[in-house]
Amino acid sequence: MKLRAAALTIFVVSAFAAFVCPGLARVAAGPNPAAEPQQRRRGARRPQAARRRAPRAQAPRRDYSKFSHSVPQHKEQACGACHKFPTPNWNKVRSGGDAFEDVTDYPEHPSCLGCHHNQFFSGARPPVCAICHTNPGPRDSARHPFPNPREIFDKSPKGQAESSEFQIHFPHDKHEGVFGKNWPGFERGESALFRRVSWRGAPRAQAADTCSNCHQTYMPQGDGADEFVTPPPKDLPEDAFWLKKGAFKTTPTSHAACFTCHSAESGLAPAPTDCAICHRLPAAPPPRADFDPKLAAAMGVKDKTLLEKWGRRESGRFRHEWFSHAELACNACHDVAKLNTLDEKTKKVPVASCGGGGEGCHIGEPDSVLNVAVAKKKADPGFQCTKCHVIFGREPLPASHVNAVATVKPK
Repeated sequence: MKLRAAALTIFVVSAFAAFVCPGLARVAAGPNPAAEPQQRRRGARRPQAARRRAPRAQAPRRDYSKFSHSVPQHKEQACGACHKFPTPNWNKVRSGGDAFEDVTDYPEHPSCLGCHHNQFFSGARPPVCAICHTNPGPRDSARHPFPNPREIFDKSPKGQAESSEFQIHFPHDKHEGVFGKNWPGFERGESALFRRVSWRGAPRAQAADTCSNCHQTYMPQGDGADEFVTPPPKDLPEDAFWLKKGAFKTTPTSHAACFTCHSAESGLAPAPTDCAICHRLPAAPPPRADFDPKLAAAMGVKDKTLLEKWGRRESGRFRHEWFSHAELACNACHDVAKLNTLDEKTKKVPVASCGGGGEGCHIGEPDSVLNVAVAKKKADPGFQCTKCHVIFGREPLPASHVNAVATVKPK
């Protein structure tokens, strides 16, 4: 009787376990290969670990503390949708006779709130407010200087760290014959600001006088004894590169010269309100330059204009102020009439220009700089051309250099 009762108890417990916890019964019974296909067809549940889905890749969070005109939603907007001409502070940023109607302040809040309501009310110090405000918060309304005028903006911490997103469309061919001898200073009429200009067209031989209206030597050495931008090491080798003064030319960064002619009073298009005609977002990334940021940092070069100019150079060592270069007219190297500020190819100085207009300054004779460099590079691909270049001299010879040497024959 006892054995019969024990057997009955075991049977009842086993049946209950199989009914309530069929998984335990399967584990106890061991794997059944024949049953596996049938279980898969019936959609048998997978173990918990296998059912976990891989985490979805999250889109990078947008940094609302930085504004970009290239964001699609911003590109679609007309300039006047945010920037109102003129801004109320136009006669405070520039004073006296230098003042003229211009956009010299950030857009008002309604320009942003329509799309960025959530970002504006995202906390006590919303990141989006840092675009304009130095210390975002309800008790501090101080703002960074607006990027225009640049001479004020560039002196601020934000201005030193930022560069313009825009390229400037300026047709040199339409202005080359207009700029004659330009005496400094302004004259103001009853309602307009005029620059004193001689409107006599300048012959190409006098192109240097024409170009100097907008382009002057930046940070010139002049008669000073210190030729370097920053003090070089005392043990600097004779042929080693260290950035020198007078290497670059300035480019206009203000509306002052433009609005002299392009004003509401003159009616000459483009008008001051036609921002997008001159200010264009780049269609392609900028080309490589003969520029080494690490080297610039080692030199202690922090000037924004120097870094921007050097960052677009194909010959990092070229110096405008060097006496042989300073004696040349601008059009000896630059084809001004073909310059398109939106097309980098037209801004490149052909290496053939280094021949000095056929006089063989750097090309032609066996001992000319380019002839020697090409010969050494052909003999030893590891040779570095350091006479004109900072980093490009490590690379293979470009066809333009080889062709220039082959084209210019010795006298």
